[in-house]
Amino acid sequence: MENNNEPENEEYEKLKNSKFKQQKLPGWRPVPTITSTTIIFFGFGAAFIVLGIIILIFSNKIEEVSYRYDEVCKGKSECQITLKIKNYMEKDIMVYYQLNGFYQNHRRYVKSKSDDQLNGKDITYEAMKDSQDCDPVITNKDMEKTISITNKELQEKDVAIPCGLIAKSFFNDNYKKWELLSKFEDDKNEIINVNESNIAWKADKELKYKNVNLDKQWIDMTNEHFIVWMRPAGLPNFRKLWGRINRNLDAGSDIRVTIDNNFDISSFNGEKYLILSTVNAFGGKNSFLGISYIVLGAISIILAIIFIIGYNLHSKKEK
Repeated sequence: MENNNEPENEEYEKLKNSKFKQQKLPGWRPVPTITSTTIIFFGFGAAFIVLGIIILIFSNKIEEVSYRYDEVCKGKSECQITLKIKNYMEKDIMVYYQLNGFYQNHRRYVKSKSDDQLNGKDITYEAMKDSQDCDPVITNKDMEKTISITNKELQEKDVAIPCGLIAKSFFNDNYKKWELLSKFEDDKNEIINVNESNIAWKADKELKYKNVNLDKQWIDMTNEHFIVWMRPAGLPNFRKLWGRINRNLDAGSDIRVTIDNNFDISSFNGEKYLILSTVNAFGGKNSFLGISYIVLGAISIILAIIFIIGYNLHSKKEK
């Protein structure tokens, strides 16, 4: 009787005895020399410097208007500020709010949220207490919320939806009215529309945030401003996207913004800014990145020069 497994066995033996399996493949190990090392360091240094200069050039082309409004609006629930456009700004113009002195990167703060709850799961108080996901802000009493977004009364002992420190500190200032001021007294001011959609990450909107029950929620968890806030910043001074202005703004224009001043910064001595900025292929204004590349490039070239000098001195001593 023929053995039908013979071809398979031959194939297996051939594979088992292959150079790859027996680790007999040819190898190559680079041996650095003073010439190759200096060429590499000079090459990387030159590339970093060129890239840094390009980033700086693009960054300097960004037009940005920044206005600190916490001092102007102090003690007022509603206030108005005027943004002065010094140079022509081409659409799309990004609208950011900036907070200074707010540490969203604190470990306890970052951990204080429930991903399951934010994804639409209704979690009991006992389960939330055991998991410690939202600690120390678990209930509506902790959250200091009494009315839902559908105007239903919230029970103090019920789990806040959403819960946690990040949600409780939600940035709730509202830039509700934008007017392009007329240069002539008889003309009416032009209303500027700010597009507040598509400001959050697509993956966050589609996969991470769903409502549980609007009658039990103090905020709509699919609100994009809320989703943007729930992604913590890594530094104490940060800006987050509020919206976009889909039109050009001429140099010399004045824009009056009416603000609902709700977010209290007195507890951490912070600062609030409203920012308009154009963008390009490298994003917004970022001189630090360009300067960092130039510094790294310069260090790399300096190290290459040190290697050459050290090699020559060592060679002379041997002679």
